[in-house]
Amino acid sequence: MVNNLLRLCLLIGMLTTIGCTQSKPYDAIATHPVTGTVHINGVPAQGALVRFWPQTEQPGVKYPISPVGKVDASGTYQLTSYEGPDGAPPGEYVVTITWPDPDWRPPGGGMPPPPPDRLLGKFGDPKKPVLEFTVVDGQNSVDPIVLDNAKILEGSKLPSASP
Repeated sequence: MVNNLLRLCLLIGMLTTIGCTQSKPYDAIATHPVTGTVHINGVPAQGALVRFWPQTEQPGVKYPISPVGKVDASGTYQLTSYEGPDGAPPGEYVVTITWPDPDWRPPGGGMPPPPPDRLLGKFGDPKKPVLEFTVVDGQNSVDPIVLDNAKILEGSKLPSASP
């Protein structure tokens, strides 16, 4: 009886291990680190989202991967395709920027829609990209994105410029 119980526990353990080592539930391809900076009207665009839209085929995936990076307080972003700052698959991309207003509060109750873009959608259309960039194997550094005299959503508070 104890011997059968031990065998059953070992079998369950083996099956659990095999189940846990199966491939991810999505197609994963190699990515490479991509970093850059964004400043808008003289300040780091903290909270802005930089998205890379693929322009070339990404062999090995069912659906195209559009890596995104969130700009930190210093104006720096690192792209993410799957998790963490893992970067982007090699290839050609067009780049867009949106800057959600974190202080926006919709009137009334219920589930609020996403916050409006401080940049009024001007830099968020992949058909009118901010720039084009080719990701290569290894470390990738994007030239600084500097948007001066950008029209900002009325009533939106912007971070202060560093002294």
